[in-house]
Amino acid sequence: MITALAPAVDVRDLTVHLPSQRRFGGAPHRALHDVSLTIPTGQVTALVGSNGAGKTTLLRTLAGAIGPTAGTVTVLGSPMGGPEDSLPAGVSVVPDASYYPDRWSADDMVLMLRRMERTVDARGIGRRLRRAGIDPGTPIKSLSAGQRTRLMLAVGLGTAPSLLMLDEPFARLDPLAREDVLEELRRHQAAGEDRTILLSTHELGSLERFVDHVVLLHDGSVLLDEDLADAAERHLVATVPREPASRHEPTAPMGLLTGARRAGDVMEGLVDTEDALFLPKDSDLRRATIQDVLTFTLREAAR
Repeated sequence: MITALAPAVDVRDLTVHLPSQRRFGGAPHRALHDVSLTIPTGQVTALVGSNGAGKTTLLRTLAGAIGPTAGTVTVLGSPMGGPEDSLPAGVSVVPDASYYPDRWSADDMVLMLRRMERTVDARGIGRRLRRAGIDPGTPIKSLSAGQRTRLMLAVGLGTAPSLLMLDEPFARLDPLAREDVLEELRRHQAAGEDRTILLSTHELGSLERFVDHVVLLHDGSVLLDEDLADAAERHLVATVPREPASRHEPTAPMGLLTGARRAGDVMEGLVDTEDALFLPKDSDLRRATIQDVLTFTLREAAR
């Protein structure tokens, strides 16, 4: 039984090595390194990072498709050690690509789902398919990339999961379909206080108002694991003159600026709100957006 305070997902010191992509031999590839994070129950968490950051590997590890090389993974109170461990009840996974046979249709998927799950909302699945313009008898191979995403989401929501994990659910959707899917996700989460959504994306964009918590991955490591509003509120974007206005005024301590970059005669970077007091008086400060926080943090990590 998950208590109100228990996280939906807890990851400690996770390292994952994947087999080499070389045809003959080659050392294993380290996809995740010393990852620790918490996914709060009842919230929407965005797993953000550029391509190759480790987002899909992390989601597949949480789903039990990949076993940890080191560290621990707990999902809805159950330890996940790899393919030998079945997902706990109440978890639904929507991958970035369908793992069902191409000849299958939505009808086939629902039949299989009914054999595996105690409760399946077939009417809800049908409603979502109609809204997406998908005939439930159409084979997956005949659907567009966006329709396949809508199909996987419709089936994934069919069990009213406590934890819904989605891998790049908006990547193949047009703007109208994107809004429809966002509304479906909002409706799903509003139906229960413990309903948790974890979705991966390479950029937040219009998702910013939908997301409560953000985890930033870069090169297989966690750079940020924080409440979305807190991450923005505790930072400012500072534009600092490269030379002080007065010879009696010290130059700016560049160590205070995260992801600093030159822009003509000034330096721009992210600064902690409390550290802004130590910048030159003629520095220009503005409130940071969450996109600012992500961009400057990634820029710092890439150096």
